[in-house]
Amino acid sequence: MSESLSSQAQVEIEAAFKRPMAELQQHKGKSALLDVVIAIHERLAFADRSVQFQAQHLRKFLAPERGIGDSDVSHILDCAQRLAQAHAARTAHAAALTALLGIRQTPVQGSTPASRAPAQAQTAPPTR
Repeated sequence: MSESLSSQAQVEIEAAFKRPMAELQQHKGKSALLDVVIAIHERLAFADRSVQFQAQHLRKFLAPERGIGDSDVSHILDCAQRLAQAHAARTAHAAALTALLGIRQTPVQGSTPASRAPAQAQTAPPTR
């Protein structure tokens, strides 16, 4: 079996923050970005496990030595739907982590600090 997306993401997270995941988890609550990255990684890991479980479950239903009865059809369809949902969730979480880690590693170009913003035009002082 190939390496899971959550394992690959963990390597990327550790490289981006230059710390092992166990150490990063101890710093929860200190950085909003880190909190979001860890939360998405946890959801990605859950989705990975769900994909693996549903795929294994579906393989059992579709094993060549096992016949498919009328009662199995609804279970197979349900399992296939859950597999598709877990795969979609895994893909979405992986994309979110990729985007966040890209933000973390790439400074924003062309942004102007607020202190350099042009001053608002002065208006005439009120009379009286």
